[in-house]
Parts: sequence; C-alpha cells; structure tokens
Amino acid sequence: MLSKYFELKTKTKEFEEHVNTLINKVKDKKVILYGAGEGFIELNKKYKFNEVLNVLAIADKKFDSVGNTTFEGMRAISPNQIINEEYEIILITCENTKRILEFIYCDLEIDDKDIRTVFNEDIPDEQVNYNYLIQYNFGKTLKKLIKKLKNKKVMFYGAGSFLELIKRYYDISPINVIGIADRRFAGHGENEVFLDYKVYAPDEIASANPDVVVVATKFYMNIIEDLCYKTLKGKKIKVIPLVKKPFWTLMKEIWK
Repeated sequence: MLSKYFELKTKTKEFEEHVNTLINKVKDKKVILYGAGEGFIELNKKYKFNEVLNVLAIADKKFDSVGNTTFEGMRAISPNQIINEEYEIILITCENTKRILEFIYCDLEIDDKDIRTVFNEDIPDEQVNYNYLIQYNFGKTLKKLIKKLKNKKVMFYGAGSFLELIKRYYDISPINVIGIADRRFAGHGENEVFLDYKVYAPDEIASANPDVVVVATKFYMNIIEDLCYKTLKGKKIKVIPLVKKPFWTLMKEIWK
C-alpha cells in the first residue's frame, strides 16, 4: 500500500520537475535502479525508467534468493550483486532514501559511484513531519480550525520547517494570517518576511493586535504557557496550537 506521503509528494509540480531533470542528466549513463516496490511500479507507469534510461538492472533485497528473474521488463538482481555490474550511476527510487543510502555506503561499502535519489526532501524532515501530521489527523483538524478562525486576525508562532511543510502541502490560505512570530526574529529587518508573512519578535506580538496566536510547532505546551503567562500576560489574545493532540500525549511530552 502506497503511503500518503508518496501520494502527495509525487503529485507536486516540484517532484515532477525534479524527476524529469534527473532523467535528462542520467539518460546517457549506465544505470542500476534501486527499489522494486509498489512505489516504483507507480513511478514507472509515468516516467518509463526502463524505456528512457540505459538500465542495466534493478536491485532490491526481495531478489536476494530469487535467482535469475525480471521485474517490470528489467533484469532483477540482489543488492549484493551490484558490485559485479559495470554501471555508472545508482538511482534510488524508494521514498525512504536515508535507510537505503546507509545500506549502500555501510553494508555494500559503495562509496566511489554516483548515487542519486528520485525522492529529495525540499524541506528538512519533510517525510517525518508529514507522517506526524497524518498521525494526528491534521487535515480534519485544519478544516475545523479554519471555521473557528473565520474573521479573526491570526499570528502564527514558530518559524520552522514544520510550518513550511504545512504551508507547502495544506491550504491554509483561508486563515487571515497577519504575520509570524519567533525568537529568531529579534532584531529583524523592517521589511523582513518568512514564507511570505511579515515577521515579528515575540515582544512585538501584542502591538500587532492579533485576535489569536496559533502555535505552529510540533511540541507546543511550554510555548503556549510562556506566551499566556509572560509574553502576552494581561492581553486579550487567545493562544492555541495548530496541531491538536490527545491529552495523554501532551502529558507525556511535558513530563519527558
């Protein structure tokens, strides 16, 4: 079964442009494809790797004890056989590239070849954070939040890759965001922006007069406490999390 991250990532314009550029760069090279799962089958339907590239073989651990066989019209080999091939490039088609790269470098001890990946993380911890949002059913939560914040002036708090991922893959445009605050913006420039939002230092939030501050971080209890009882103490500004999590999950995070 394909992951939700795979389905989302492969539909983006950025992914399609990356794959097409990659194909053009390696099409004249001798290529070993790595990864023969359901994801590869879906990718191959669109990009026809076996037709547009000079593929010597496709490698995967599922072929360790199979012997001579084929997969998607290509010769299939065990990863341990890669060293016997006269190739120029290994092209990893799996979405979990870190694990595969570690296996190639450490277990297979291949460190003198050009290794490229179909899946690149444009945002730090992209896959981990997206799966985190899926875990807490963020899509459903966001719909409710948009209704709750209707006609409200909203300030996001937390200018990190987590919010960047949310803005990339979810439609938060219905929210009236007047800016984004973070400690990193202390001493910011007059016209400085982050993700197209005007930036504020925490001590500037009150002067911007938002109705609600939405904390856009994975772990937010301490931040909410600090905003409510220190930074925004005495102000009629509501502070809420962007991602809703069960009570006992929050308690575990606090007491870690």
